[in-house]
Amino acid sequence: MRTGKIEINGKEYLLCFSTRVMRDCSERYGGIENMNKALLEGTGAQMMDESIWLLAVMMDAGARYAKLNSIETPPPLSYDDLYDLCGVDDLLGMKTKIFETVANGNEREIEVEPEKGKNGETTRQISVSGGMSGTD
Repeated sequence: MRTGKIEINGKEYLLCFSTRVMRDCSERYGGIENMNKALLEGTGAQMMDESIWLLAVMMDAGARYAKLNSIETPPPLSYDDLYDLCGVDDLLGMKTKIFETVANGNEREIEVEPEKGKNGETTRQISVSGGMSGTD
């Protein structure tokens, strides 16, 4: 799970880039690949709106994740709350925390053990080569 933390107004909130957040971003931006463009391009007001929207969505997902995993975290701040508590000078820090959280968890959480037996080495080689034999 891709999680991170952000401190706002003296409280530390859990952020989560969950499947729910990915779906919301896909709907809002027409695809997850367009998220960076929305955060980094456009007018200052547009970039601020997108950063605060995404932070609110990730904070809500963090609270959901925390509840399911019995983790203590303050209740998430709403989009309006974030606008009232964050200043323009906080925008770069917000974007940094968003990108850090999205990048967290790119390492695989599931470890695969190699198969044992006479075909274990062959299976491992096929996995590494993507199943391509190179005999075209």
